[in-house]
Amino acid sequence: MKQYQDMYVENQIMTANPAKLIAMLYDGAMDFIEKAKENINNKDYIGANENIKKAQDIIMELNLSLDVERGGEIAKNLRSLYNYFYRRLLEANVKKDIKALDEVKEFIKELADVWKEAMKKEGKNLSNLSTPSKSTFSVSG
Repeated sequence: MKQYQDMYVENQIMTANPAKLIAMLYDGAMDFIEKAKENINNKDYIGANENIKKAQDIIMELNLSLDVERGGEIAKNLRSLYNYFYRRLLEANVKKDIKALDEVKEFIKELADVWKEAMKKEGKNLSNLSTPSKSTFSVSG
């Protein structure tokens, strides 16, 4: 069954447009943060480290996919936010700090909600964005 789930997720990733990929990246980051919190609560610090690093990879991919020239002030502000998230995730990993994880997750949730609302309103206008790397997604994550 797991094999079929992995194939389904991989297919969704490979066929998603750039706007949908960004939404999936936000969702993935929140999922990995939630898993890391569970790991910390269970004193599985190796698992927490792995899940926080996966969330960091997603944040880095979101940051690298920004087009500051075309995106202007919004892209610059997002870059600052992503850099902040990355630093807080690094701190959370070192200290195994659930509050820092909650903080980053809440910010990401707000961004994801705004992004999903924009996708509904703008639809096709968001489909010509820079494409995040599809290799950021880990099916076995």
